[in-house]
Amino acid sequence: MAEEGTIILNVDGDDVRARRGQTILEAARNAGIYIPSLCYYPGLEPLPRVMPDQACQLCVVEADGNVVLSCIKTATEGMIVRTETPKVRELRRKHALAILIRQPSDICPETRG
Repeated sequence: MAEEGTIILNVDGDDVRARRGQTILEAARNAGIYIPSLCYYPGLEPLPRVMPDQACQLCVVEADGNVVLSCIKTATEGMIVRTETPKVRELRRKHALAILIRQPSDICPETRG
């Protein structure tokens, strides 16, 4: 049973305690669970809230069967989160490629036509 002001969610089979209002990414990081991300830094508003089209989207996870950005999705009591499903891995690969394609050609020349 969670203490008042906390919730318990399950991330990749492990129960994780989190403060109410925390994002999935914050809860996972506090529990030592790695979820890749480029757009979230402590003390700054998550990029998807500021510039949705420019968000890195590498922090995608499946939460209760839905694909969500873990840097903006609030963790809820009993939520089931999976960080490494085939769908999640494929989306991360696509998002990483999209990030590289937006970079100057001298960084990643093989992605330019």
